Amino acid sequence: MSEQARNAVVEDLNVRRVKKLEQENAELKSYVATVMQRLNDNETLFTKLFDLEAQVLMAVDSEALCFTLLRVLKNKFELDMVRLWFDRSSFMGQCRLSALSERDLEWVGQGEIVNMGLADKKVWLLRLQSVSDFPWLKLEDESLASMALLVLGRGSRPFGVLGLGSRDGGRFQPKQSTDFLQHLTQIVSLTLENAFTRDRLAMLSVTDSLTGMNNRRFFQPHSHQHVSQWFGKNVCVACIYFDIDGFKQINDALGHAAGDDILMQVTQKTKACIRSQDTLIRMVGDEFVVFLPACSCDKAIEIAQRMVKSCAALLSDSHQLGISVGVSFSAPEADKVVKSLVKEADRAMYIAKALGGRRVELAPQKG
Repeated sequence: MSEQARNAVVEDLNVRRVKKLEQENAELKSYVATVMQRLNDNETLFTKLFDLEAQVLMAVDSEALCFTLLRVLKNKFELDMVRLWFDRSSFMGQCRLSALSERDLEWVGQGEIVNMGLADKKVWLLRLQSVSDFPWLKLEDESLASMALLVLGRGSRPFGVLGLGSRDGGRFQPKQSTDFLQHLTQIVSLTLENAFTRDRLAMLSVTDSLTGMNNRRFFQPHSHQHVSQWFGKNVCVACIYFDIDGFKQINDALGHAAGDDILMQVTQKTKACIRSQDTLIRMVGDEFVVFLPACSCDKAIEIAQRMVKSCAALLSDSHQLGISVGVSFSAPEADKVVKSLVKEADRAMYIAKALGGRRVELAPQKG
């Protein structure tokens, strides 16, 4: 081979080597760019996640937590559907979630999550052709093309499912990594369980353990307020104060178990006489107070008389029961302090007791 031919071969090898290096360099740049993009995407994702964690941790109760969770997930993560399905038989069934619409929350039957096989793993990624691909979806969800299901709870006893839906079919693909979603599942599960525990403890602290009604601790924060601060401006409020006639003697004669039974019966009878929006509080022993917002004085007396008549029908081991009732009233222009309103009704109750009991007395009304 001539020297000219050898030079041509060497030059060709150098050209191909340079081209290969350029190709490898371009591939390396593309790979680095992809990695950097993923890092940036992950950084953005986790920034959103940390913000979500901060907001749900600041929620004051279970309802506020669910509301915050739904709104933040939908807005920050650009989702087309965010919905909770809770097992009504689980602890979540005891939470007051009235602020959530049917679009946000649906209740499922006991064991339904397990029976569907969803408890087998924490995260499910689904491609959707129609709403019939997942039985809990509605006709309004027909635009969804993919969905992630986050199973909430520990082990084989889930209490709910969080659904994340997107119109983008590639958003949640079955073969995608679920590390981020599993972390989100843990956050949501733990915060909901902790929020419920806080709610439960708070409720128990202001609930009478025997009757299930509010207790004196529930009343105390409101006692120094004006009626308008508790029940709203321009609202008339009636107050009924009552206790059980001869309760101490009956309790001593029949025992504390019988006394507890009497308290339960009286509570049930009086609760049946008032409205669902009225507040019944066991103050101490056999003394109770009822607040009736937006109730006229005449109507309050009528309710009190109904309570007396209802309790007079009760018998305990041949002891006929009865209650003495005092009624006080705060007109909108009076706007009395709550503890003053209670004190007036309490005094009227003692007058009723001094007059023989099983009757209603109205506290003196100025003007």
